[in-house]
Amino acid sequence: MPLTRPWRRVGAALFWMSLGAAVALNGRALFRGDRAPGPAVRDVATTGDGPWSVVDADRLASVAVTGVVDGDTLEILWEGRPTFLRYYGVNTPERDRPCYEEARERNRALTIDGVRLAFDERRQDKHGRLLAYVFTPDGRSVDAALVHEGLGKAWRRDGAWRDRLAALEDRARLERRGCLWVGGR
Repeated sequence: MPLTRPWRRVGAALFWMSLGAAVALNGRALFRGDRAPGPAVRDVATTGDGPWSVVDADRLASVAVTGVVDGDTLEILWEGRPTFLRYYGVNTPERDRPCYEEARERNRALTIDGVRLAFDERRQDKHGRLLAYVFTPDGRSVDAALVHEGLGKAWRRDGAWRDRLAALEDRARLERRGCLWVGGR
């Protein structure tokens, strides 16, 4: 039995209201296809237990680590596929630069049990790698640990936590902590 005109109008109205609600809840990311699961970094509250603890780490997207590329890049399983993950908040030395091995080994030690991710405005870097703040399973920021320990520099161009990470870098530099800042580099 075909729908009568009033029911078609009701159906159309319900469709458009549902679509409007989806757009309101998910923003434009619904149509861009780049919405990552888990909370945005602005929704992750921090605690006073050290400079890099987070509250409710269980809310963060959890992924397995399949390889450590360097101090600020991992290979992870993302949606069932191997994917390169670049840390949002830290930049560590590249291969053949001072402190490269130390940063890579510390990254390996911090991420051996998997990681949790918090996403910011950009979800990919210019090389197409997934981009996120990275946490240990218990909620400790790997980005902040590397900066705090003088193994990496804070990413200062953008990001919700850039000021906090920049302050950690400034303090590590002042205290000459880690291989980046020993000898006043």
